[in-house]
Amino acid sequence: MPISNFFHDRLTALLDYVESRNHWNGPGRELGRQTFQQNLAQPGFDPENNCWLLEDGGKVKGFCLVNREPPINRAVLQMDVDPSSAGSTEEKELLRLAVDSCSRWGAQVAHICQSADSPRNALLGSLGFSHVRTYTVMDWQGETLPDVPAAQGFQVTPFSEGDHALLTQVQNDAFGGSWGFCPNTVDQIKYRIAMADTSTGGILFLRNGEKTAGHCWTCISPIPAGIRGAIGMIGVVPEYRGQGISSSILSAGMRYLKSIDVQEIGLEVDSSNTPAIRLYTSVGFRKVADLHWFELELSRFDNSR
Repeated sequence: MPISNFFHDRLTALLDYVESRNHWNGPGRELGRQTFQQNLAQPGFDPENNCWLLEDGGKVKGFCLVNREPPINRAVLQMDVDPSSAGSTEEKELLRLAVDSCSRWGAQVAHICQSADSPRNALLGSLGFSHVRTYTVMDWQGETLPDVPAAQGFQVTPFSEGDHALLTQVQNDAFGGSWGFCPNTVDQIKYRIAMADTSTGGILFLRNGEKTAGHCWTCISPIPAGIRGAIGMIGVVPEYRGQGISSSILSAGMRYLKSIDVQEIGLEVDSSNTPAIRLYTSVGFRKVADLHWFELELSRFDNSR
């Protein structure tokens, strides 16, 4: 099966493949296709040089994307291959091409996230990747929202037009120094907010008078049964940590998602972040899976493997 760089005349074929692999239907179908297409068009991505397709008889059978993050010298790979090609030499070549690209543009590390039981994990090991982080996937499927008292002296307000710089600053302050976080620019935030899976009503600030203490960014994604809500990011700036206010902004995000009638609410959290897991568990989230992050130090990448 040939491997080629993505070109825009292959967009429909790629979207058809992604849709079929995720079993999107109903209201989630258009959301999924639109969001994937918007990810390809994000500023600075350049899909023709950062996306490779595995094809068979004119049909897409797999892909690999490379998201470049120059501020932290990192590349993040996103990959999917049809099960009929799992473990094949073509799958290995697809991954090798992507990693070689990361190395050539100067990234120091490449990361890729897989389910804990993915058959691709062995292939990653053969190319020099090592498991460096585990994330826990959690779901909330309750009928009644938890009764969380508001944090005294704080107010929750939604994103307003013109808050792009504020959101950028709060997010960078809340997550600066966290593993895998790449600081955002205002232009990147503007683009992200305009995507199909995000609504400004679902981006919430926790304020203390004139100061902003934290934020919650919710989003939606397609699932076979419909639409799934997600707590995409929730963060508190350093000045306000340790005051027990995270539950207020989390509760506000959950209320918003319930108001748009999602089937369930999910999130991902670093498995080593015990306080966050304790918070999510306290409002009814339950663990459903583990994700493994793999890392390759590109200075050690052997292109002949």
